[in-house]
Amino acid sequence: MDEKKFQNRAIELAKRSIGLVSPRPAVGAIVVSKGRIVGEGHTMPSPKEHAEILAIKRAKNNTKDSVLYCTLEPHNFFSKGIPCTKLIIESGIKEVSCPTIDKNPKVNGKGFEELIKAGIKINHKWDKNSISECKKLYESYEHKIIHEKPYISLKTAMTIDGKIATTNNESKWITNEDSRKRVHQIRKYSDAIITGINTVLSDDPMLTARESNKYLNRPRYRVVLDHKGQLNKNYRIFNQKEFGDVLWFTDNNVKVNNLPTHIKHYKCKNSIDLNYVVETLYKLGCNSILVESGSTLAGAFFDNNLINKLYTFIAPKIFGGQNAPNPIGGLGITNINNHIKLKNITIEEISEDFLFTGEIDI
Repeated sequence: MDEKKFQNRAIELAKRSIGLVSPRPAVGAIVVSKGRIVGEGHTMPSPKEHAEILAIKRAKNNTKDSVLYCTLEPHNFFSKGIPCTKLIIESGIKEVSCPTIDKNPKVNGKGFEELIKAGIKINHKWDKNSISECKKLYESYEHKIIHEKPYISLKTAMTIDGKIATTNNESKWITNEDSRKRVHQIRKYSDAIITGINTVLSDDPMLTARESNKYLNRPRYRVVLDHKGQLNKNYRIFNQKEFGDVLWFTDNNVKVNNLPTHIKHYKCKNSIDLNYVVETLYKLGCNSILVESGSTLAGAFFDNNLINKLYTFIAPKIFGGQNAPNPIGGLGITNINNHIKLKNITIEEISEDFLFTGEIDI
């Protein structure tokens, strides 16, 4: 029972860092001595400490013959500070309990190997649910390493007949309050949120993660795709400097002066180039991106094969109307055999709504 408790505590600590430390992975670590937690840590933004370093430092003189629980393999190379493996060895820790290999080519099992050579026992056997939670923690991090691009999710909300607004474009609110709270939990784990200018003009969103109306310092980047350059001071995202940077992508011919300091202007060569947008966010260190938009932009992301995961909220309501918009526009398919298939599907009931989550089966 204590094993599961210690594993869950390390996972809870890792979650504190998600959305705040990319391109670093969010790691949680605890030091346990004589059945008691004596030190805790979670990843800090670069160049501050890694989770394992903080946990060991906070354990002070209680590390000899202790056990370190961590959610990801300790790194074994010099970067902004000393390797975690070096401090683990020096601290006298006798065992490292960790289920996840770090897919970073500089690590990729070498951290565990170094610890084993130093006589430290490695325990990979975690509870099944804890292992599943760790896989979720590093879903976007591992994707970015393997594919050299961020992991991109699309969030949609629709009625049971597949409408995201009425025929006159009213959309507040399709889903219930609990579902909207769940959206903020999803946003919390994203490094950037992307939307289109039409969503800004119609909904005036803040594109922030909040709990009980408290801003959670996430995401790092709010991204607006606006080929004509229509964003202006009449919208909250233009004025609210305290909620992080806004990356404003426009056509190359858009010229503007005296932008607020939190708005960074990026010009695409012609129309909005989604691959250029994603590459820019990759270079800025983003691991995870969330798209919240209307059907046109959502369809464009699918047409460019850029979506990896889908969050679809479905409300028990019917709007009807041939001209009422659906969640995904774009070119679509002409042959049914070319449909996009989902895998690892989960369905979550949220009051009377449902959240359907699935990964794109490539």
